[in-house]
Amino acid sequence: MSNLNLSGKEILRFLNTHYEFVHSAFAAGKPHFMIDSDKFMRLLHDYNAKNESKISLYRLTTEVKFCRQLSTGEYKLNRNYIPFLEYLFNDFVLNLPETLKNRYQAVFNHFTALKTETTGFRVVLLAQEIINVIEDFLSDIEGQTQRLLRDTEALKVNVGNHSAFSTRIQRANFWIDEYIIPLNGILDKERADSIVNVIIQLQQYSNERRLLSDNYELKLEFEKLYACAVNAKSELDKTLSKLTRELLPLLERIKSDSIILNGFYHFVENIDDPKAYVAALPHIVRRTKSSVTSKAFAAEAEFYIDQFSYLTPEILFNESEEDVEWLPDAAFFKEQLVKDDGVKDFYKWCLTSLEEQTENITLSKFFTLSNMLLDEDLVIEYKDEKRYEIKLADATLLMPKIKVYAKLSK
Repeated sequence: MSNLNLSGKEILRFLNTHYEFVHSAFAAGKPHFMIDSDKFMRLLHDYNAKNESKISLYRLTTEVKFCRQLSTGEYKLNRNYIPFLEYLFNDFVLNLPETLKNRYQAVFNHFTALKTETTGFRVVLLAQEIINVIEDFLSDIEGQTQRLLRDTEALKVNVGNHSAFSTRIQRANFWIDEYIIPLNGILDKERADSIVNVIIQLQQYSNERRLLSDNYELKLEFEKLYACAVNAKSELDKTLSKLTRELLPLLERIKSDSIILNGFYHFVENIDDPKAYVAALPHIVRRTKSSVTSKAFAAEAEFYIDQFSYLTPEILFNESEEDVEWLPDAAFFKEQLVKDDGVKDFYKWCLTSLEEQTENITLSKFFTLSNMLLDEDLVIEYKDEKRYEIKLADATLLMPKIKVYAKLSK
């Protein structure tokens, strides 16, 4: 079969049929996804020996292009497969934070260009590119965090022998110094060069442009950009909380416990060779003549007991909970719109629907509901250029009269 005619279905069928081999090759190639020639051929031979459905080297390298052989003889997995396989096996390779920081630079560069761009076509392209980069960054961060949490939990329970403690301490130190602390810096909104800070600026900018833009197409693009920025800010806040409240304390505890246990093993193993100890052991069993008390004993004992004669005042800090603004369920209102066979004045219908649910109608609530216009299964008819006022709690909007209905409705 020519690889030019190979469809996506054929590739998925290959992955499904030879799932075990793909998983073995994926695991054997980490972290650079390169496999020694002898090892790769051994994996292929063992798989073909155990399964009725065989794989040829030609099919792997030419038809489905799962891998290719380098000039050094090694086999390298196709990088187009790797992100999908990482997601499929829930097994992400850790990238250094410097790699993730490149995403920040891309968002910053596109955002800087967007603020000065005047051509509508270029504005749309830049907005879409920013959304793509942010989505890729969120996917990377989620994969990195899951991998760190899973590996840390495995490190916590894997107490195989004495030599494992040194490894545990080294890996805990490595993850703290090389991943957790740099990632905190990338996600720290107080730093000017953090991606969270750029996303906050992007959120404010896109919110202003979506409200003030006269071009309907640009308004929709800035609606999407604003929604993307709001979602990214929320997801990154959760990730930063997980890193600082769960992962970092867990790694610190693993490191401390490992140091203590490592010292205990050292003490037990060298009990017959006291010279190996840093400090000499006291002769506890040997009979010696010594005084139970000393001249300074009474004063030291009194000083010690005085520490427990009073209680220090307790100071309790109540952590204030952030108020979460109620937002309408767009899916519920969309279902009502479809049942009513559409509406003739969509924005007025949005305002009326919100008035039935809440008294304080803000911009965020109104646009959360009106964003259903972006759904592909709704039809929009817009003929009249006239606009009318819609008064909200924190703004007054000039909106056109548009008709909206479902594609399948009569």
